[in-house]
This record gives sequence, structure tokens and C-alpha cells, in this order.
Amino acid sequence: MRSKVSWMLIAASLAVVGACSQKKEQPAAAPLTLHELMKDQVDANADALWEVSNAAIGETAGLDTSKMTDATWAQIEQRATAVQRAALEIARLDPIIVAKPGVTIADEGVEGGDTAAGVQAAIDKDPQKLRDFAQALAVHVGDIAAAAKVHDAARAGPLIDQLDSVCEDCHLEFWYPGQKALLEQYGITR
Repeated sequence: MRSKVSWMLIAASLAVVGACSQKKEQPAAAPLTLHELMKDQVDANADALWEVSNAAIGETAGLDTSKMTDATWAQIEQRATAVQRAALEIARLDPIIVAKPGVTIADEGVEGGDTAAGVQAAIDKDPQKLRDFAQALAVHVGDIAAAAKVHDAARAGPLIDQLDSVCEDCHLEFWYPGQKALLEQYGITR
């Protein structure tokens, strides 16, 4: 009887081990590329933030609180927070991969546009600078979210106005280096 019980325990143990070893490990998801983060998260949410805030611009070019609602403020806070999360993710990318092979980035193939390979080369020269730009963006949109949370139009309005400049500083350095050279050719510096 004892040997029957021992064999049954061994068989049951082997069955459990066999079942566990048959589970296939799921491959880790590939990290998002800079292009994916920018296009799908930063740009999409920044555009939505501007769309909401532009509808509330008053005669003095600032946010008109009479055009703002709790829902509007919540949308601005939500979109700014989403940009902040994406910017922080960009700041943590290591390595920074611009795009997956075969993916065309914005303006690639357009006269004056840069290729993914060109953008990658620019970033590879100073990846920390890109991370610093991403961190600066995260702080800036975090300030927008904080102002929106307390419905502070006097603070949120100028921050939203400055957002494009915060974005463009990085874009000219890394995403559109060909355009930066063109601006410098005409004596325009940022």
C-alpha cells in the first residue's frame, strides 16, 4: 500500500511539474520608440490640450474663465498629465530608439524633412540632452496640470502659450535638425 501511495504522489508531482513547465513564457513587450511615444502620446495629448484651451481664449489672448467649465479644466489637467507621463517615459528611455525599422517619421521624404536615421544620429550625439528636454517638458506640463486643477487661468494661460516653445526647442535640436540649420542660415536662433 505504501509503494502505491508513493507512486501516486510521485506521479501527481510530475504532473504538476509538467503542467507548470508547459506554460510558455510571454515575451516581454518591446519598449516603445521615441516616435511612438511622441506621435501617440505627447503630440496627441498636447494637440487635444490646445484644442480645449484655444476654445477658451478671450479678447486679451488669455484664458477667459467665463468660457471655462469644470469639465474644461479637467480635460486640460488630464491632457497635461498624459503629456507629463509620456515625457517622463521618454526621459527614461535607454537606449533611445527613434523608430522601428521601416517606419517613416513625420516629414520624412518631404523636402527639408529629416529621416529617422538622421534623427537617430542627432540623438546619439547627446542622448542626455534629449532626456533633459523631456524632463523639462514633464515639469512644464506638470505645472499646467497643477494650475488646471485649481482653475488658475492666470497661471495656466501663459504656461499653455509657452508649451509650443518648450516642444520646439527639442524638435529643432533633435527631430528637425535640418530646419534648425535652415533657421541658423537666416540668422534666426532660438
